[in-house]
Amino acid sequence: MMTQPRFDGKVVIVTGAAGGMGLGYALHLAKLGADVGIFDKDLDAGKRNSEYDADSVADAIKALGRRVVAVQADLSNRAEAQSAVEKVARELGPIDTIVNNAGGAITPADRSYATNSPDDDIELLIKVNFLSAVYCCQAAVPLMTTPGGAIVNIITFGAFAGDSHGKYAVYSAAKAALLTYTRHLAVELGPVGIRANCIAPGLIHTPRVAAAAAARGMGTNDQTSGIPLRRFGKVDDMVGAVEFLGSDMSAYITGECIRVTGGLGLISL
Repeated sequence: MMTQPRFDGKVVIVTGAAGGMGLGYALHLAKLGADVGIFDKDLDAGKRNSEYDADSVADAIKALGRRVVAVQADLSNRAEAQSAVEKVARELGPIDTIVNNAGGAITPADRSYATNSPDDDIELLIKVNFLSAVYCCQAAVPLMTTPGGAIVNIITFGAFAGDSHGKYAVYSAAKAALLTYTRHLAVELGPVGIRANCIAPGLIHTPRVAAAAAARGMGTNDQTSGIPLRRFGKVDDMVGAVEFLGSDMSAYITGECIRVTGGLGLISL
């Protein structure tokens, strides 16, 4: 019988870890034994959404008996990303896994089309969804365990199939760029034993998504008809893929992307 992979003694970084999927990844890996570096632009975001009972994300991880370093930083700023990664390595040790989860379709949906996205939105989406991961990868690689290090970059199903109305064009394009960047990382870092892979979530209901669902037309009930499993994803549906790609279970997998979508895109409507 296969035993559950453990992260005992491992050092893991999760970006965008104050709430939503990032919080789920951080807590799940801590439960598996990891010491965790958590980065977010707003470390109190999850607390405001009542996503945990502790006073802070850091306290929630400490309650699991793990060490934690929490850094509030704008990761789209290279210097801040570099400083945050170095702080984790200095306080917790060499980095075994980094999960670049920070990002999102954070600009107004009504101006997210390919033909009407303004310059400010384009710049913000590229910085938050692409450059933040690039900066964290570049900072982390020299401080990672070799061999055995793992990079897990979170993209979106939108990198493969667009919204039915053409919305979120630049967001999806930025995540598609991250997918290509990840494949190049895999080629470059394979010889030293560091793997790089992606996960593409589908329609995952987080508190932030739920709050914005009506305004953005996301997560509406009629959308489940296009999902073979006939439901939206939950944060708990995502954590297994992160565990797999971040652990030795996937020791011979690199340059790949796992779609966690419930089969979204398999049905032609």
